[in-house]
Amino acid sequence: MRIRNKGQGSAHRAGNGQMLKGSGGFCICPQCGYYTVHKAGSPCKTSICPDCNVSMNRSESPGKKSGLSLDHVPDAEPETTKPSILFPKVIAKKCTGCGICIDTCPTGTIVMENGKAFVHIENCRNCKVCIKACPVDAFKLE
Repeated sequence: MRIRNKGQGSAHRAGNGQMLKGSGGFCICPQCGYYTVHKAGSPCKTSICPDCNVSMNRSESPGKKSGLSLDHVPDAEPETTKPSILFPKVIAKKCTGCGICIDTCPTGTIVMENGKAFVHIENCRNCKVCIKACPVDAFKLE
């Protein structure tokens, strides 16, 4: 018979996961250490590191680098002007309509409209396979 210590067990219990921490803390890039102040109600994994373009993780202590001074962290306001996640968008002037991005998209979220590729963001997994596959570099993250 195995006896569990208090606090051990399922990740679904309060205190063991990242979901129930509330406000405070930081969102940190696991690759470079870039951090921002955590926004209550917005999971850190939905924030993307501007340097590495990877999902951030939650931490109670700051990382290695930031645009913020630690003196201002408690009073910092959430950033509301730019989105947390950048999705692929087709630059219509560059798109030749070759369809390679459509063939490589694992979710089928890219369609051809008026001879140009178009990304339906609501179905996009943000895997960026389309960006890598495009022979004319007709995608940008927006």
